[in-house]
Amino acid sequence: MTQLLSVKNLCKSFGDQLIVNSVSFDVNESSTLGIVGESGSGKTTLVRSILRAIDPDSGSVRYNGEAGWQNLHELSAKELLPLRREVQMIFQDPFASLNPRMTVQTILEEPLVIHDLGDKAWRKQRVMEMLEKVQLDPSSAARFPHAFSGGQRQRIGIARALILEPRLVVCDESVSALDVSVQSQILDLLKALQSELGLTYLFVAHDLRVVREFCDEVLVMYSGNVVEQGPVEEVFNSPDHDYTRLLLSAIPSPDPDEKLDPLDRATLNLQLA
Repeated sequence: MTQLLSVKNLCKSFGDQLIVNSVSFDVNESSTLGIVGESGSGKTTLVRSILRAIDPDSGSVRYNGEAGWQNLHELSAKELLPLRREVQMIFQDPFASLNPRMTVQTILEEPLVIHDLGDKAWRKQRVMEMLEKVQLDPSSAARFPHAFSGGQRQRIGIARALILEPRLVVCDESVSALDVSVQSQILDLLKALQSELGLTYLFVAHDLRVVREFCDEVLVMYSGNVVEQGPVEEVFNSPDHDYTRLLLSAIPSPDPDEKLDPLDRATLNLQLA
């Protein structure tokens, strides 16, 4: 398989607090890597450092784009702009991530305008195509975000992320704010789009049930460190680290009569190597 992303020894601190500590991993094209851990483990800081939404302290992020392998953190803002089309993000909150003063047409058209793609007629047609891809009626283009449910808003967010035809999409807790039934619909949509468009996902989540269903590989973070990584089924069935066992023990059963019995954190060896 073709490798698309390579992260080596990435570190990020805020003040004296080390948030991401020497994280390394590779991602193959058309695959899904899940990044899991409890709140404060460094997941979002990691992906924002990869995207250069914030600058890391050290390490490298190499991306295999149309121009070949490039270190994203060695590029100027001008040199980075073409790569913004290839790497996009779907945000956690479908309510906060859409401008309430803009119509869906304007929201989806904005990335095309920023990258100076097509004329007005072409952009309008492109918006219609994307709405159909995310299973929304083209008439939605004339409406404002407040007229949609949370699941529909997230579909708009997905359409905005995909309208530039990216290769790598970062999903930052992109279903955690949705009801369980809507989560399933959005995950099915993301899977279908991946199959159709050959997308590669970085999937940040704290819900391990979703990760097991949706991801090919998983990376487990604890206090800014990667404590375990590998194929999803291998990690879920035979976890090596006590922290992974702790997370897995806290997954509720579909059976409402089955008692939740998470491991006691105090009895585990959660020391970092």
